[in-house]
Amino acid sequence: MAKQITPPLPQWWQPQTLALDECWQASIGPITLYFKRCLQEWQFSFEQHEQTDTPLSASSQSAVCLPELLTSQRFIFRHSPSAFRLTPKLLERALVIKTRQPVSIPAGEQTVFYISSPVCIQLSVEQPETPLLEIPVQRLSDTWFGHSTQQGELCYADKTHARQTLAEIPLRPHRAVTAVTIENRSDKMLTIDKISIPLPYLALYGRSDGSLWTDPITLQHESHSSLTRFRIGKELPAGLTSADLLMAPRELPDKHSLVRAFTGIFSQ
Repeated sequence: MAKQITPPLPQWWQPQTLALDECWQASIGPITLYFKRCLQEWQFSFEQHEQTDTPLSASSQSAVCLPELLTSQRFIFRHSPSAFRLTPKLLERALVIKTRQPVSIPAGEQTVFYISSPVCIQLSVEQPETPLLEIPVQRLSDTWFGHSTQQGELCYADKTHARQTLAEIPLRPHRAVTAVTIENRSDKMLTIDKISIPLPYLALYGRSDGSLWTDPITLQHESHSSLTRFRIGKELPAGLTSADLLMAPRELPDKHSLVRAFTGIFSQ
């Protein structure tokens, strides 16, 4: 049987324009956004839907009106700009990912995991570019990541399938994929059940197929409980060709912050 080819997703981060009194709606994965442009204001509302196993896509279309049951937010201008843009952004905190099953890497081996994280959506008007608000596509729970309540940081929590090939990665418009290379340079088996992705220090890229990617990460483990080396790459993972930079990192990383972000990964 021939392999089914997944059609590309729309690049929902491209700029759009609205005429006066025109309404618009955009569905991006589990969230639907509603807009209306008036003479001196923009009106905005949104609703989030339940997560399901059904493949999620991205779409946009003209709308009759903003839903009356949703709370709207108003942005006031002397004369409302006609162009706007929805831009994906990575989360403002690190994301602690728990694998659905423990993962063991024998001594001297290495592997690549493709781990996705939900993005935020920044709404901006154009000419000049003016950010109006930022909302998360998916609400995640909080977690503390570190050796103790004094050493660590507040993060978001999620789960992952820890996929290992590009072919296994589903096209999802609301999640960005991070390629995480883990090298076990120790002489013992390395078992992990969680990985911390330092999202504020990564750039975000968009591809022509509508997928989102971050800078790749490489982690090297050389002893039972220590991470000795790490690297944030600036190249696409093997097998991918071109992508456009959509958003620079929220923060510039330094060695101390990266050590804090990764501390505790190899504590099994």
